[in-house]
Amino acid sequence: MLKTLKSFIKQSLFELCKGLESLSTLIQKKVLHQNLPQRRAELTRAIPVQKMDQDLLAMLIRWQGHQVEKSVRNKREPGTTHGQDAMLRLSAAVNEWHRREYAQRDFIHWAEDNLKDYERWLETNEPQLHHESELPIYNQQSPVWEVLTNRVSTRFWKPISVEDDKIAKILHAATYAPTSCNRQTWKFYVSKNRDLEQNSLDSGSCNSALRTKAPVGIHIMIDNRLYPEFFAPAEDAGIVGLQISLAATSLGLAGCLMYGVENFDQESFRKEFGIPSYCTMYLSYMFGYPAERTMTLKRAHPEDTAIFID
Repeated sequence: MLKTLKSFIKQSLFELCKGLESLSTLIQKKVLHQNLPQRRAELTRAIPVQKMDQDLLAMLIRWQGHQVEKSVRNKREPGTTHGQDAMLRLSAAVNEWHRREYAQRDFIHWAEDNLKDYERWLETNEPQLHHESELPIYNQQSPVWEVLTNRVSTRFWKPISVEDDKIAKILHAATYAPTSCNRQTWKFYVSKNRDLEQNSLDSGSCNSALRTKAPVGIHIMIDNRLYPEFFAPAEDAGIVGLQISLAATSLGLAGCLMYGVENFDQESFRKEFGIPSYCTMYLSYMFGYPAERTMTLKRAHPEDTAIFID
């Protein structure tokens, strides 16, 4: 009797937690229009750059540099101020980095180049692109170190179909990715763009635009049923996503990994493709033959990231 009562109470508490979690999610989405991580990032970003520590300042520079980089890769409508906030924040952060006389890392030069691109963008209103002539050519025999250090995120592609055998090789390489406890819970939903003429250099670079124009999309779904851990599914999705992008790089392709989960309409996606409710789309990799290349010298320096513990 006591055992049954304890089981009932435990089950009731679980149901209460589920209800509170659902209520919290509903309030954040419908009332606050902002979730807790977004709120945390907003408050952190609002800290004056003069009060940021070195790590936070570096992260802000790389983040705002990325926002500027995405903005200037589209045709600008005269009179608009798109990307201006990120540009101003980036400029202030870079100036603060110089004022403190921190080491001149590669990502600082990359950020300054993005600011120059922004100035040219304001003058010309034309996309600031680095064309395919600058892309190194890789194949399956390329040294792994070259592939690792030259993987880039690309958001513009040539209107060329990706061969089925290359897609198959990428998917085969994906199955060699490590997973927590060897569960290998991924499912890869592959979409192919049948109207590649949409892949013009004037198209947008936001996630919804990439889903429309990318020659190929691999949507990484995770079966959540056998995870007692909270973050392990996202970890497994991230690892296999990198594996996929490196395999694509080795075959002369390039693309962009895009975050899904709460920023994506999971229910519509499940309904459209008959996906079970226990599967969640964590990442999409949109790729093809690149028509441009983002600047690569934007990585954090090992001296700033590695901490050796005695």
